[in-house]
Amino acid sequence: MASTQTRFHARSVSLPSRPHPTVPEYEEILCRLMSSESACSSSSSIRNSLEGLQDLHDCLGSSMLLPETQQALARECYGKLVDKVLGGSLHLLDLCGAAKESLLMTKECTQELQSSLRRKGCDAKVAAKYLACRKAVKKCIQKALRNLKDLETSNKGQDSIVMVSMLRDVEQVTLSVLKSLLSFISGPKDQSLVSKIMHSKSAKLEIMNEFEQIDAAMQSVEKHKAAGINSIQADVTDLEWSIEDLESGVECLYRHLIKVRVTLLNIISN
Repeated sequence: MASTQTRFHARSVSLPSRPHPTVPEYEEILCRLMSSESACSSSSSIRNSLEGLQDLHDCLGSSMLLPETQQALARECYGKLVDKVLGGSLHLLDLCGAAKESLLMTKECTQELQSSLRRKGCDAKVAAKYLACRKAVKKCIQKALRNLKDLETSNKGQDSIVMVSMLRDVEQVTLSVLKSLLSFISGPKDQSLVSKIMHSKSAKLEIMNEFEQIDAAMQSVEKHKAAGINSIQADVTDLEWSIEDLESGVECLYRHLIKVRVTLLNIISN
């Protein structure tokens, strides 16, 4: 992941004349999320980041309620800056939607796989069906990531309003976490997951996340290689728990994104 220093600017986030009591909390959460970006390598770390984003958006929403902030954002001369922020929020909502859809698709094919394992085990046909579903998920994710180029380009440069700077910094850290989430769900594009297992006994524990583990197991079954049913069942159960956990975090973040967007729209329309 790119260095946070190249994307986030060190700014004072003190608000005009009357600092809001949530500003120190906002700074602390933002710094924590920026410093932990590279650690988003497990479902628990990503869920923690999603929860941090929810807290960050709460602080942001509270700061937006200040009269001074609302007056600054509502000024006509700042319309273009606010429009960029609103455009960025739409991109984030689309990205959040792609994450929700990817998790839902994976959950449905994982539940079907679990059902097959309980009834009749897993053969090449069952494995192929699961892998076809995962291929569709990865295609959806790659499409969503390709659409991020405009958002990443539009966020370069300094902003003259403190609140706009805050909004854009939150946008960037939200973007980074969502990209980590989508990459986590998708897994590597080119490297053979089966090869990892065949060449390293510790690869499953050290390299693969829950999604990759099942992908690798199904690739092995599809190629008619031995795979322990009990082990697969346990891994599928772990994956189901991880999906539910991530779904909850993404849904909460989606609601927070909507809330901040509505607040901003209300400010500039008054």
